Amino acid sequence: MKFYITVENTTKLKRSFLNLKLFSIISVPDILEELGYTYDSIDKYSAFIINKKITKLIKNYVKSKRIRGIIYSNPSLNQDVINNLYNELINISNIREIVLLDDYNIPKLQHLYPYFEEVIFFPSIKKIRLIECRTIKDHINWGIIKNNK
Repeated sequence: MKFYITVENTTKLKRSFLNLKLFSIISVPDILEELGYTYDSIDKYSAFIINKKITKLIKNYVKSKRIRGIIYSNPSLNQDVINNLYNELINISNIREIVLLDDYNIPKLQHLYPYFEEVIFFPSIKKIRLIECRTIKDHINWGIIKNNK
């Protein structure tokens, strides 16, 4: 199972891909809204609660036989968030790859490309299946993030 990370919202995901029913989407803005938080109101306690909720969702989704991958959507994606995700995902054997999902025409996450083994791009013209996306492979691997701590 692949774990996709993006800053794009669920609306863009639904407009871009045909087979989203085969993927579980973890939308951080939706989780914040569900728990009654905003990005401005997050403190250490609320960050802990939100992280626990995300971890619980990931662990539930990887047990599913129906889905092919998980898409993590967070408009406030940065290196710290990626490090935290990596530390959670490293111990989950069902997740075999962590992939960055970015826009090809207007890339927003170029500064994060070196931390991923694979980067794929949203389709620019028509809806396609997620596995058919244009890709960049074999960048610097996750060891850099782990060793920088």
